[in-house]
Amino acid sequence: MIPLREQEFLREKFSHELVRRVRIDFFTEKETSVLVPGRQPCQYCKPTRQMLQELAALTDGISLRQHIFEDDKEAVAQYRVERIPAIVLHGGDERWLKYYGLPGGYEFVTLVETIVDISRGISYLSDETRRRLRKLKKDVRVQVFVTPACPHSPQMARLAYQAALESTHIRAEVIEADEFPELSQRHQVRTVPTTIIEDKTRFSGAVRDDVLVDIIERVLQPAPLTEATAAPERGPVTPISESSATAGGGKIILP
Repeated sequence: MIPLREQEFLREKFSHELVRRVRIDFFTEKETSVLVPGRQPCQYCKPTRQMLQELAALTDGISLRQHIFEDDKEAVAQYRVERIPAIVLHGGDERWLKYYGLPGGYEFVTLVETIVDISRGISYLSDETRRRLRKLKKDVRVQVFVTPACPHSPQMARLAYQAALESTHIRAEVIEADEFPELSQRHQVRTVPTTIIEDKTRFSGAVRDDVLVDIIERVLQPAPLTEATAAPERGPVTPISESSATAGGGKIILP
């Protein structure tokens, strides 16, 4: 699934940049040839598993463990996995990052760079942003809706992950909007990236790290927060319809 030329690039990248081993837990469905009435098979579980297996085979610095969503209730509850395919990246100290869907296209780059970030224990966030994040006292869920063909999504996805690596109270989830249309419709996601924080506020486009922390801190205040008062000036976005039309089947992209 990962082209051979890009496998060689990744093998070299991991050999030079991975410092500590990174653990990945993958949640999928039980493989069966029997169709269960009323139940839709997981269309993206098999290609996601294949991609992760190929990625883990490139280095000893990645360990991959698979869970059956229907059977492994303990792991599902521990990592609060709500749908499949789900990728859980372990950042250490009870920090974990989730990706729902197949991370193809530009989001494959997000996955690779986040693995490196976790392994090296580095962050591109400013010192002031890290300080503010470490002062958080309540849990906050940050959901970023993305698509593989959107070049603006990786910036926001990585920012959410970086924030979660700095604070155990940030629960970062990146969601492939096209693969979960009902969830996207429920949250009225029409462009990507779209970020939703605690179901209280939302904004489109990528923002600076200090702006994200501003919004998180305001969400944690007792007063109600609305999109009109909380959203920053919108950055570049990609309409869902345009992204779906040009996604190219989740093709791997390494700029």
